[in-house]
Amino acid sequence: MNLVPAEGGIKKLVMNILYITQYFPPDKGAAQMRAWEMVKNLTTLGHEVTVVTEFPNHPLGIIPRRYKFKFFEREIYHGVEVIRSYVKASPKKIFLSRIMFYFSFMITSTFAGIKLKRKYDLVYATSSPLSVGLSGYMVSRIKGIRFVFEVRDLWPDAAVELGELKNRFFIRIASFIEQLYYRKCAKVIVVTKGCYQHVIKKGVDARKIEIVYNGANIETFKPSKDGSELKNKYGYGDKFIVLYAGNFGLVHGMNSLVEVVKLLRQEKDIRFIFIGEGPMKKEVLRSRENYKLVNLQVLNDIPVERIIDYFNLADVCLVSAKKSKLSQVLLPVKMFDAWSCGKPIILSVDGEAREHLIRAKAGIWVEPENPEQIVNAIRHLLVNPDLCREFGENGRKYVEKHFSRKVQAERLEIILRDMLYHTVDLHGSKPRLIEKIK
Repeated sequence: MNLVPAEGGIKKLVMNILYITQYFPPDKGAAQMRAWEMVKNLTTLGHEVTVVTEFPNHPLGIIPRRYKFKFFEREIYHGVEVIRSYVKASPKKIFLSRIMFYFSFMITSTFAGIKLKRKYDLVYATSSPLSVGLSGYMVSRIKGIRFVFEVRDLWPDAAVELGELKNRFFIRIASFIEQLYYRKCAKVIVVTKGCYQHVIKKGVDARKIEIVYNGANIETFKPSKDGSELKNKYGYGDKFIVLYAGNFGLVHGMNSLVEVVKLLRQEKDIRFIFIGEGPMKKEVLRSRENYKLVNLQVLNDIPVERIIDYFNLADVCLVSAKKSKLSQVLLPVKMFDAWSCGKPIILSVDGEAREHLIRAKAGIWVEPENPEQIVNAIRHLLVNPDLCREFGENGRKYVEKHFSRKVQAERLEIILRDMLYHTVDLHGSKPRLIEKIK
């Protein structure tokens, strides 16, 4: 820790943070963007951050040639020191290949963290996968510094519910490791209230848990002046555009969205665009081919500057999930990106996401996995452009106030600084001051 002069003559704590994440740019995805936005904003706030991450390989599972025959590579990514380490990536997404993928990074990232000579104040390990926490814990023990564990997915519970993890032995091992993190870390950072309650039920003291939400980069994701110009640029003319941009995952209810496209295939004024990658993408493409869904365009992951264009040319954005206990705790990033661009959403996710939709007054909620209700919502917004505009404006204001990436990074900064100043006695009621700034 270093003290540097700040405004008003008050000295400010500058933290040296070792940030371990398996997912990071240039790979694309919600996890990658959260990691980058948090690191970038902490750096902007004046802190020193070193990232340990894997060699790029998403979504194809193929490592670029420049990393071949290497175990580690140091880079400067937009001014941030990044240590990339070897990972056993594979185009085949089967159980064994995933286990090798996760644990190879756990091993190499641990060595990468140990090798670093700089003195760090804390290790921040973000999951999923769960194995990243082992890297953070082992590095923190060896270096004698604080360990902070971030929970973005309810692993292993989510994997069990989705049927991805069935072996009882592996479930017990994963549960044991999860409990180890909760016992040994100085703080547990969660991304939703549902995750908070989940961790509480695991027996973790509430004073150890903090919520730092996902959000949107409101400086990058913002409304364009003329969506009709973008429609013409990309060849959509005066069509009413319904956009899904995100992961084609098992939890995201993709079959229901395809059913919506089928129900509206005779509507000449409505066009669907699905953008992203994931395990359900092949099935979506197969359905488009089998049912001749000419009203659906499916695109691969595209750069941020172009994805912003697609949000801005859209008339409404879809945010969906399967009907399950897991979806109750979801707070999808794509809803904040859409709102940040001033777009209404049709939300088929229950729980906390629905609560924020109601507060924001920025879209229409429908039952998860109910294609008919989604169809009715689309038709309602099609004939009510003023309502679309009102929902979009409300969403933008809501994100600016509550869910900008900058606001969430500032919250994390306060949590980490307070943790370094104080050690909380979990058997008492008062924190013990261990360092004081004069």
